[in-house]
Amino acid sequence: MRTEGAQTLGARRSFPEDAMSRLLIVDDEPEYLDELVEALAFGGIESTSVRSAAAAIDAVRNDPEIAIVLTDLRMPDMDGVSLITHLKKTFPARNLAFVVMTGHAAEADMASAMAAGAVRCFPKPLAFDALQTTIEKLEGAPA
Repeated sequence: MRTEGAQTLGARRSFPEDAMSRLLIVDDEPEYLDELVEALAFGGIESTSVRSAAAAIDAVRNDPEIAIVLTDLRMPDMDGVSLITHLKKTFPARNLAFVVMTGHAAEADMASAMAAGAVRCFPKPLAFDALQTTIEKLEGAPA
């Protein structure tokens, strides 16, 4: 089942053939989101993207194959730290991995994200190779 407004691009990496996606990208900037999805797809990483925290919650609820959430920190409906906290509380059995990106790379914000459960924080503009390596490592981690 697809979440409205979500898009999927790219080839699968090491996922079961019937899986929809294991990576969910959340960012409220449509152009940036589209470029990120396309760049990851070019690197062989399939993703589903949504433009709000509310849509991310719906996507995780509707797609049990989502295992990694890459989220922006500052979004209008809910910040990334609150999204991580909400998803962990709502879906505790899912063992979701979280990666955070932000254009406002304040140390306090990144520390809050790490304390909430993010495995890595990236300032924007993203260090794309490091992001791709992080996602690939998380994809290979046992669920």
